[in-house]
Amino acid sequence: MYSIFDPREENNFDEYLLLRWRILRFPWGGERGSETDSLENISIHRAIKDNRNNMIGVGRIHFIDSDAQVRYMAIKKSHRGKGLGTRIIKDLEKAAYDNQIKKIFLNSRENAITFYKSNGYNIINEVESPF
Repeated sequence: MYSIFDPREENNFDEYLLLRWRILRFPWGGERGSETDSLENISIHRAIKDNRNNMIGVGRIHFIDSDAQVRYMAIKKSHRGKGLGTRIIKDLEKAAYDNQIKKIFLNSRENAITFYKSNGYNIINEVESPF
């Protein structure tokens, strides 16, 4: 029904970045290009598609010394609450485990805190939103 894949291997990276922008940046006035950073080429990317081959979610992890950071996690509103974000985060965690990473951290928007807590993450610091 849903499948997780590496958007680079399936030549869907442009569509992947466009979905990241549409969900994570556009609603807050972010310009196109604000959905990327200098770590794209050294990161592990995952996307999830539905049975019609539509990309509906994205996520990324990159390594920093002996730790890893999850960034750019997003699921289309129409598909939230189905466990798809959990499937992406578990796949990213497996990539970290396969690379002997023992600590994963992330920054979360307030509306996603419950999601991350339900996946075993803890709040270690609170910051003010830039939005």
